[in-house]
Amino acid sequence: MAGGGLRTTAALAATRLVAGASRVARIGSGSTVGGRAGLLIEPALLERLSRDRRVALVSGTNGKTTTTRLLAEAVRTAGSVASSSAGANMPAGIVSALAEAGDARFAILEVDEGYLPAVARASDPEVVVLLNLSRDQLDRVSEVRMLARRWREALADSAAVVIANADDPLVVWAAQSAPRHRFVAAGGLWRADAYHCPLCGAHLDLVGPDGDSGDERPWSCRCGFSRPLPAASLTDDALEFADGSSLPFALALPGRFNRANAALATLAAVELGVRPEDALGAMAKVTEVGGRFSRASWHGREVRLLLAKNPAGWTELLELLRHGEGPVVLGINARIADGHDPSWLWDVPFELLAGRPVVATGDRRLDLAVRLRHAGVSHRVADDPLSAISVAPGPVDYIGNYTAFQDLRRDLARRSDPAPEPAASSPWSAMPTPMPVPGPSESTAPNAPSGDPGVADLAPAGLAWHAPSGAGPEGEPVQKRRGPRSASALRVVVVHPDLLGTYGDGGNGTVLADRAAWRGISVELLLAASDAALPVSGDLYVLGGGEDGPQSRSAEVLRAGPLRRAVDDGAVVLAVCAGYQIIGTAFPGSDGRPLAGVGLLDVETVRVAGPRAVGELLVEGPPPTDLALAAKDLLGAELLLSGFENHAGHTVLGAGVAPLGRVLGGIGNGDGSDGARSGRVLGTYLHGPVLARNPLLADRLLQLATGAELAPLDDAEEEDLRRARLAAVSGQNRRARSVWRIPAISRR
Repeated sequence: MAGGGLRTTAALAATRLVAGASRVARIGSGSTVGGRAGLLIEPALLERLSRDRRVALVSGTNGKTTTTRLLAEAVRTAGSVASSSAGANMPAGIVSALAEAGDARFAILEVDEGYLPAVARASDPEVVVLLNLSRDQLDRVSEVRMLARRWREALADSAAVVIANADDPLVVWAAQSAPRHRFVAAGGLWRADAYHCPLCGAHLDLVGPDGDSGDERPWSCRCGFSRPLPAASLTDDALEFADGSSLPFALALPGRFNRANAALATLAAVELGVRPEDALGAMAKVTEVGGRFSRASWHGREVRLLLAKNPAGWTELLELLRHGEGPVVLGINARIADGHDPSWLWDVPFELLAGRPVVATGDRRLDLAVRLRHAGVSHRVADDPLSAISVAPGPVDYIGNYTAFQDLRRDLARRSDPAPEPAASSPWSAMPTPMPVPGPSESTAPNAPSGDPGVADLAPAGLAWHAPSGAGPEGEPVQKRRGPRSASALRVVVVHPDLLGTYGDGGNGTVLADRAAWRGISVELLLAASDAALPVSGDLYVLGGGEDGPQSRSAEVLRAGPLRRAVDDGAVVLAVCAGYQIIGTAFPGSDGRPLAGVGLLDVETVRVAGPRAVGELLVEGPPPTDLALAAKDLLGAELLLSGFENHAGHTVLGAGVAPLGRVLGGIGNGDGSDGARSGRVLGTYLHGPVLARNPLLADRLLQLATGAELAPLDDAEEEDLRRARLAAVSGQNRRARSVWRIPAISRR
């Protein structure tokens, strides 16, 4: 079946030998290292192993592993199946799966979304399943619209039947280039990466004509791009087909998202010759996938294991858990497989866990604890999840990102379940006391008059500071009010979160609003989308990071002058990454050519050839007399700012501005400094969000905006996080500097 002669035979042997040796030595499953060995000998091995098989590829940001398993079970009713069941979804892992499969008639393969074009070219699939696209591991994976564009280009000349989610606009745009495509109305809660039309850039209408803003709602654009007619639609209890027929739908796996995965898998199975009723019957027997949704026991407590890797996945799982009452243990790591930057935590609606006992664990538990504090979720922090589970009052739901989930799964498998601890020796109160959420409780006034037009309603899913349910139609004010109501409330404006919301920087607005409210200051947090007028009566404006196209659109809107008018009236501006570049005089567009900026800072950014600046960034902050605030931070030292950078820009400062600070580790502007400041305007490359990791900087901005002395807060969790991140700045940054090529640039 493989063909290819001696080289292919040798490559197959090497693949199996190395994979087997890895398993015997207990180094790993061998699913990746074996394939690497084979590809070294025969680079065309994937193509050779795919010949004479009926191949189906499954790709997307979330649900790949589950959908691949469901489809494989369905297709097994028609014949033998080769499948990458271990979740190794890059070419090496796929090669290993095929090498072990013998003469299996079908190949059902999970494919990393970044590798889909290459794998599709090599394997000549009969079916391609496209699930969804959303932000994920942005420090090592391409931005979302770039991936969609690559998919679209790769599928344009494909002979495969593409089965795609009709409710993800980016997926639809990519799939429609394929000559043969079918759509499934599968729904989805996350829309934060698809507010804008991929064809014309206009704001998509995500609300149906009946005003429904629920899950499976139509979407459309004024240019004519719209949700396609589906070949099948998922309802509460059935899969309905376009011909009017329907099949009852029941899964052992929980959640709407798994039913969506199964709906797409059903249509794919039909294309491979499986009857839909047989496909659904086979999928109904699946109870867990790679440990996801499985149950284990520890100290007599039942643990349900759930995996979520990014904001879209977490949003779905938190929705699944929102009506529960039992304890929840959360695990967050930031290793290579997770992505090193957990700023995305601020895009997750952890507010849905309010009222439940919650424990934060994992390598980045301190980042999570600060996020939970701002979500209004009382919580505890534990060094490891097993210690948290062992003292939990009853059955536990555990949600971890990729390596945190795998760590716990391995630990549970390796250790025998100890006997339950006596209640007297392991009460829930034995855990550290939950950190209080200080200050007055938050109330929300979704349509309160603000005196400003154009604070637009965002889609309610996908943003940590998402608009409340029932918010008014587009163009009406949407705000969160914290603290006592007052006509002179401090106004914090998040600028264009629909365009500049990719890296969790909207959390800076949340931090500012909360730190004001916790001191009893009346404050409004306004979400100013790009398709309505920017309010000019704000006191603090925050801009975040974004992809190249959305960044250019934001600059085009802001060049009209509303942000300049607000600054002239005394407003304070914090701009991060893409936002920082926008408020300068020039920055690179998506094609690298310079575009005019807003001109709030005399800085110019150009694109740098070579690797992006990605990693921890440590900056020695402004000197004592700057920002009209005290010189010393809470540790009694000059202000040190930490964050995470992810950019490809070199920023040159003009004579009228000073850097935000001196780089001690990382890249920043590219000349030994980071950011820029002039008057009440600050720019930086620090993500994190920067104000969550550096609360003193948040207070400096609040003091600038209010002119008031600020009462101290209990920032124990923030200080724990700050110390941990300062300690983490290491050789990664120094190595990055050694390969960062800084061109000789002069101001024009």
